[in-house]
Amino acid sequence: MDYSPDDWVILNVSLATRDRAFTQLRVLGGWRGGYLSGDAWRINSGIQAVHADDLEYRFLGRSGSVYLCRRGGYRMSRIMASGMGELKRQPTVVDAEILEDRNWLEPGLLEALLSTAADDTAAK
Repeated sequence: MDYSPDDWVILNVSLATRDRAFTQLRVLGGWRGGYLSGDAWRINSGIQAVHADDLEYRFLGRSGSVYLCRRGGYRMSRIMASGMGELKRQPTVVDAEILEDRNWLEPGLLEALLSTAADDTAAK
């Protein structure tokens, strides 16, 4: 399934189960509603890979979903803050933080963010 949010951010989500702690990078997307529909938010299952062109990033999720995120659309909306609050209330979620916008295609960036976050989680 492909999703094209109006606004989006990348979250660094720390999770813990009974036997392990780990970190995922996830896309939090927001859609502005109109006359017949309200605003909405959605969080992907965890970023597996990223591709891009001049207009957008394509984040491939663990579930097979693809988030088509416009360059220049990196911002948090009120409805997305609501979604982030709901995410933080999940029993396996230790913490979630919004990362600064950057070139998400930078070689090794996703791997470096995940390994740094895993080190931080292990230290807690």
